[in-house]
Amino acid sequence: MVDTPSDPASQLLRMTDTVTSEELAWMVLEHAQLPAEFSSFELLREERLDNETMAKHTGGRYTTASLGELGRSSGYARAFAVPQGAPTLREEPADILEAATVVHLFEQPKDVDRWIDDVFVAGFKDRVGGEEPDGSRLLGVESLKVSGFHEHAAALLVVHEAPEGSVLASTIVDFRLGRLLGVAYVVAKRDASFIELATELGAELERQMVRIVLGS
Repeated sequence: MVDTPSDPASQLLRMTDTVTSEELAWMVLEHAQLPAEFSSFELLREERLDNETMAKHTGGRYTTASLGELGRSSGYARAFAVPQGAPTLREEPADILEAATVVHLFEQPKDVDRWIDDVFVAGFKDRVGGEEPDGSRLLGVESLKVSGFHEHAAALLVVHEAPEGSVLASTIVDFRLGRLLGVAYVVAKRDASFIELATELGAELERQMVRIVLGS
């Protein structure tokens, strides 16, 4: 079906053309918006991710300039973690340790698609066996099926070994909404996919992004 000027979905996507970097902080989820499984979680961190900050997080894979060349403008992240209940990650009784949402702003929708395919999916797979900027080692990456989002979406199970030896598994969902990239992920202390929970988190993030885009 071809979008027409009156099509509500295409109108919504065009409205992302006016989104500013200052609005991204209102799009990432607050504690009250998290799925019930995370009701006991506490704020771990939140951060504005301009290209300079984002470049530092990539450990030299990208520079401020190269991120700009990819069409990325800015971003914002907010993460929550299970209350500390054990002296080490291995002894922590909870399976899921962290849940987070991130929104990135790009110049054009095609830049978001390229990021999902080349930086997210292909980038993670290319780094298997290598060391990440935080000192962890990437042990394996598996593509997961994901559905229910307005536009292009992809999901991965990323297994990594923390510097102290604990094995962690991140279930990550990336999706496009116009020129916005939404990211939702959960980190578990065992090698298992939590795609249903990550998708639920991502769906709520997408709804919040739509609310802000529509000005509600």
